[in-house]
Amino acid sequence: MPILYERMLPKRYEQVENALRQGNSREALALLTPADTFCLAGEFRKRFPSEDPKGGVAEKDLQQLEQRAPGQVSWERLSEDFGVPHPAFDGTNALALLNVKPLPTYLGYSSRLLAESWESNNLYWARLADEKGYPPVMLNLLIPQLTYRMVANISATYLDDWPALLRSLRKTGSEFLQGKFASLPGTKSTPGF
Repeated sequence: MPILYERMLPKRYEQVENALRQGNSREALALLTPADTFCLAGEFRKRFPSEDPKGGVAEKDLQQLEQRAPGQVSWERLSEDFGVPHPAFDGTNALALLNVKPLPTYLGYSSRLLAESWESNNLYWARLADEKGYPPVMLNLLIPQLTYRMVANISATYLDDWPALLRSLRKTGSEFLQGKFASLPGTKSTPGF
């Protein structure tokens, strides 16, 4: 939990902690964004490198890849592939993944900072595309379409309703996995919109 404390707002942190105390790991996982789980896994591997992977086949595959080609799974490389520009923080449009708490929606920065929080979505879309067997190059077509659909699915109840983004992300992901979209040209059964 200390790893999550470093990147979660107190209310959500408390919800995750309570769910775990009650033995409800599914509920706790549902409260985490893809970026939360990504950062948790990365930080856990860094702090406890001798721990044997218990995450199944995918985690063991990752460990083998890290041993063969550590540069391919480094934070820097994954930032280049799945990060987003953070000009308000870095003064650059270079792609990066940030390990920070959610950003506030006040002082006129809300739209700019909100746009910089989409890195979690990129990680999620990449995972879903991999589950469906799509080559990485398809992300160039899928991410804009899935993001467009996700925006259409947002049903926020107030300005700072960050969980609305997560609900919309998961709803869109579920629709994608169920094949509720038309095929994209040039693929065997790639969902499109």
